[in-house]
Amino acid sequence: MMATSSEKDNSALFNWLDKVWRNILLQPDDELAVSSFESYIAKDVRVKINHDSISREAFFAYVTSTRATHTMTQLSKKEIKVWEAPGGGGCVVDEAVVVFKNKETGESYTGTVVMVSDVRAGEDGKLTIVETTEVVTRSS
Repeated sequence: MMATSSEKDNSALFNWLDKVWRNILLQPDDELAVSSFESYIAKDVRVKINHDSISREAFFAYVTSTRATHTMTQLSKKEIKVWEAPGGGGCVVDEAVVVFKNKETGESYTGTVVMVSDVRAGEDGKLTIVETTEVVTRSS
């Protein structure tokens, strides 16, 4: 089995989520990253990374500081499980492998994250991430 499936093999919800995270983390435009975060991360989002529950503000600071200090390259991302809610949204479990390269030193490490995302459709049909739980490990 390949590490990365083709887009047509994945659910529409996984593909939406993948695009959101690519816009927030991986592409080089800081303004697009911030506007994507503001648009798709719920104001009252619940975020847990390993043992730590963090506020939306702390999560935003983590994302922006990581973007400022590192270039991130996604090696793979795969859908593990998806549940699509009637009326839009749902829950997605996925795994991503990302290389973080320090912009100053050039040193890099690989991070693996398994993420459980709760995506809700608002009354206007717009999708937002309302909860995310991440299990993150890193290797050299």
